[in-house]
Amino acid sequence: MENPIISCDVSKGSSHIQGFIGLSNPIGSPFVVRHLKCDLKLIKDLAKDLEKQTKKKPIFIFEYTGVYHECIVNYAKSIGLATHAISPLESAKVRKSSIRVTKTDSKDCTNIATVYYTRKTSCFHSNNDDIKALSRRKAELKHECTRVKCVYRRYIDLIWPCIDAYFDTDTQSASLIISRFKHPYYLKDWSAKYIATFLLNHGHFGKNRALEIADKFKEYSSNCVSGVDKKSEYVDCLIRTFERIELIKQEIGNTNLKLERLLRNTIPYNLLKTVPGFGESILLQVSAEIGDYTRFKTSKQFVAYCGLDPSILQSGQDNGEHYSITRKGNKFLRSSFYLAVNQMLQRNIDNQITRFYFKKKSSGLSHKVAAVASCRKLACCIFGMLSNGTCFETI
Repeated sequence: MENPIISCDVSKGSSHIQGFIGLSNPIGSPFVVRHLKCDLKLIKDLAKDLEKQTKKKPIFIFEYTGVYHECIVNYAKSIGLATHAISPLESAKVRKSSIRVTKTDSKDCTNIATVYYTRKTSCFHSNNDDIKALSRRKAELKHECTRVKCVYRRYIDLIWPCIDAYFDTDTQSASLIISRFKHPYYLKDWSAKYIATFLLNHGHFGKNRALEIADKFKEYSSNCVSGVDKKSEYVDCLIRTFERIELIKQEIGNTNLKLERLLRNTIPYNLLKTVPGFGESILLQVSAEIGDYTRFKTSKQFVAYCGLDPSILQSGQDNGEHYSITRKGNKFLRSSFYLAVNQMLQRNIDNQITRFYFKKKSSGLSHKVAAVASCRKLACCIFGMLSNGTCFETI
């Protein structure tokens, strides 16, 4: 007897549900549940019925959407069901393979079940979705941090003008002074010795270095002409923005720790550690986004998943060559590969990726086009590593 599943075609506010004990044995007809507790109880009843018939707990298989699936998946987890997401592209491929292509919500449940039962790999790890969710959350936090830093920078330019001529505002010393004294005019009220003592107590500085920084800040405060008064509301806005940045950084750090704990024993994480240019942040994101790598049968499939495959637009005399990449795949993998290639170039690493880049560059391509082509080569190398279980080797 095959594993029982509950197939779910998700829509906004409601979903179609159907149970299966094998592809040729659907349990009843598809039915609609609203994303409300009173309706979702029907999923619990169906799960009990499937478990009673098969003596196995069913798996909740769903086609993921933007955010519409989150509430129903959360409910499935709350009643103890393992969950797994199916790409809409996979179910669409099943639908289009039929003789008569029909798109209805009720038949989509069967298409989703078909993807599950006909997929050759059995690697349906429920924690893959949790890992990917953490990776996406981290990306959102980094984007938010960048946005808040822009706001913070505007407040700095208003309240602490020309501080860049003395300090980098991202350094520990500048952050400590700005958060503690809030306005440059307050620095005038304190001696350089007091400021140095504050730095020694709250940062990692030697005594001489702390005195040097304190003297420099005193010099800055004596020359500074701030754009607002010490009592201005902008000063409070600056401090709140600074605190917000610190909270985001702390959450990013906690997310990194969770990702590292979930990924450190996986094959992709340990193999990808050997790729030059993969720092900890890129390593975690790439390992999380690849997920179940066994579902890719060829390097072309993996390259397409990353959105690095070339567009094909052939018509008449136009041969369809030299078009840009499709960008239809995983944007997080694509951006990570681009960052990794740039890291290799900045560190002057000599390997097959950078040599390929310079070959393309010498043929007249711009840096961006040559780097994107190198990303595709890097994706092919990573697919080979995962398929063969080998580390990155410079050729």
